[in-house]
Amino acid sequence: MSTEDPRTESTPSRNEAAPQAIAAASRLGWPMVVRGILGVAFGIVTVFWPRDAINPAQLSLPTEVVDHLAIGYLILFALALVFQAVRSPLNVRTAIYGQAVIAIPAIVFLFLADHPAELRAALSIWALLHGALEFWAYRQLRSQPMASDFLIASGVHVLLGIILVFGDGMEALSILGFTGAATLIAGVIFIIGGYSRLSKGRQLAKLGALPEQIDTPAEAADPADAAPSGAADATDAASSSAAADTPDSTDPDGAADRTADSGDPDDPDSDTRVTKEP
Repeated sequence: MSTEDPRTESTPSRNEAAPQAIAAASRLGWPMVVRGILGVAFGIVTVFWPRDAINPAQLSLPTEVVDHLAIGYLILFALALVFQAVRSPLNVRTAIYGQAVIAIPAIVFLFLADHPAELRAALSIWALLHGALEFWAYRQLRSQPMASDFLIASGVHVLLGIILVFGDGMEALSILGFTGAATLIAGVIFIIGGYSRLSKGRQLAKLGALPEQIDTPAEAADPADAAPSGAADATDAASSSAAADTPDSTDPDGAADRTADSGDPDDPDSDTRVTKEP
């Protein structure tokens, strides 16, 4: 071996994601963008709600109005989660469907909430459960690139739940403001993350390296797992073929073939002609 030849092969960088992993992540692009737009819209409406000290009526908001705004947001949010679950890998669909399911009791409690304390309790429990399920989804998707978006969203919702749990004496307008701020932050994160996933997917499509279908994250994370089994199958087939071509020592036909023409002139069974010298 020449001393100029490299002794070890170059290994790909850990930060370089496999095309299959990027393809699986790009499937979540549009659901994340939809969730982000919904959260930003709700956040802008609630965070920038008019609060004028000159007009005392704008410093307070009826609980019924906040209930209706939160209910409308949760209904649309649950539909966006169903859309995301349909395009998600199998091992993360349970967590995302769970986020959509917990919105149902939150909507029911908001319909029954007549006081700010009841409103705060309904939104705090929803935020804590949603954050926990978002963290579960992050754990299942952490092999994909840019999975930290779900971790940030989880932290934002858990922080919102903690603030509402310990926010004794908060009025309906303050509850709405904190909830809107959390959805605004998470919405911006999801819009950026979804757009980045779609951009990387388009780049792979232009290069012709985008797989047609990604069903499970295991296939996206370990694309070379099928190679050893295929090589083993090829080895087994080659071994079987070689064994079939090798004559069996116990086969009488094989023994007959080997002794059919021994080349001994004195052998009566030999086909070798005997030439007599003059």
